Amino acid sequence: MSEINAEEVQWLWYPYIPLGKLTILQGDPGEGKTSFILAVIAALTRGDPLPECEQAAEPMNVIYQTAEDGLADTIKPRLETCGTDCRNVAFINEEMNSGLTLDDERIRKAIIQFRPKLMVIDPIQAYLGSDSDLQIAGRARKLMQRLGMWASAYDCAVVLIGHLNKKEGTEDLYRSIGSVDVVAAARSVLQMEHAPENKDIRIVRQIKNNLAPSDGEIRFSITAEEGFRWLECKIPTDPEAESEPPKFESKSEKAADLIKKLLSDGDMRSREIYMRMSDEGISRR
Repeated sequence: MSEINAEEVQWLWYPYIPLGKLTILQGDPGEGKTSFILAVIAALTRGDPLPECEQAAEPMNVIYQTAEDGLADTIKPRLETCGTDCRNVAFINEEMNSGLTLDDERIRKAIIQFRPKLMVIDPIQAYLGSDSDLQIAGRARKLMQRLGMWASAYDCAVVLIGHLNKKEGTEDLYRSIGSVDVVAAARSVLQMEHAPENKDIRIVRQIKNNLAPSDGEIRFSITAEEGFRWLECKIPTDPEAESEPPKFESKSEKAADLIKKLLSDGDMRSREIYMRMSDEGISRR
């Protein structure tokens, strides 16, 4: 590790989509996941800034791999409606090369050839070797590892779009498709839902983020009159950036402060508290 140079995380869209990492965008069918990602693609291919981004960037290449809609009669018209520069969007032709899967070498070769900053796979379920691949922990882990390695090696953000499972009442992260290893491999997980007060408004909530403050939220609307329209984008503030960390005279004082924070939202198992304390250099004793 002494030979490794530390680097800052690079972002395609802070804090939602990191470069060189895997992101999951999930939601029930009909929530607007495709409309959302097409709007993101349109902005990137034109070089326009995404909501809350400080400035525009150079137009970027994107690979958009989809199996749910026809390219000529559905995807191309929707891309044009969004104002996408279609010269900057590519796809792997599945009519000529059938049986494309998440760990297919053709994905790596396409990334090398086209050099995209974003690759979207929509939906993830359509690119599995079998329906059980993501349910089997070992298989899911290998699929995600290989895809993550390609994302990192070629500095490309990979967004996997998936439907939620039917486990109502469970935590959002456990409603993701397949084994928990799929969610574990993603650095960011975005979940889409309708706004309870207005069916035309969608909310994209960030329910996991390993690289930046989480709890971000994006809102947009889809109406017959206006089509897709960005609304508000709430980016969480970094508490470490706002204030200096408190200074403690002893580890006992530090432990007491941490325990108060850990229990502020409710009960927690003692074993997990011990683990959190160990991460801060505080022993069980």
